[in-house]
Amino acid sequence: MPIVVMADVVLPNSVITAGIKGKNMRMNVRNMTNNGFGDVNIVWTKTLRQYEIGIAPMLVSQWQAIEGLHEITEGGAYGFLMEDPKDNTTTNSPLSLISGHIYQLQKRYVTAGTTRYKDRAITRPKAAPFVLSLSGSPMDPSLYTLDVTTGQVSIPSAPSAALLSWTGGFYVPVQFMNDEIDWELDRGGSFDTRLLSGPSVILMEVRE
Repeated sequence: MPIVVMADVVLPNSVITAGIKGKNMRMNVRNMTNNGFGDVNIVWTKTLRQYEIGIAPMLVSQWQAIEGLHEITEGGAYGFLMEDPKDNTTTNSPLSLISGHIYQLQKRYVTAGTTRYKDRAITRPKAAPFVLSLSGSPMDPSLYTLDVTTGQVSIPSAPSAALLSWTGGFYVPVQFMNDEIDWELDRGGSFDTRLLSGPSVILMEVRE
């Protein structure tokens, strides 16, 4: 069955600030010919993000937040939300028209010195702060409806997508990559002073 993401379950920031690392993954198939020339086939046109949490010793209360998520999500059978600590906001990013008066939020990535860009669909925006603009001017929230579980915006007046932009924050939908989570007691002592870490607790982005 498709992975269901629990929209009301968010990874606590205390877990992120305790220590996190990750990777942005693509898939390309590279081939090298006998004379040294190469070619490449792009398999994934969208980046998939992976995060490893619990990598540094943390307080018992912080570790319990990880165990709580693992229990609530049935060992990763369900997804939840988290803030990417390096990429969770956007300013004046575009929307794309899906059909009629329904638009999809996106984040635009650019490279300095060129006009090249890549748009990423944002499916889990934050309800606040959120600003939708038409021709550079903020729209009255009563004129549109934002769905925070899909990143889709309904605008009955159906303006051109080229005139729309948005500013706000967003989450990444993730799930535990494995059914189990492992842990180590890095420092003993009284309960309040103990430190634990997870040698390999990996969260994988849920592609929506």
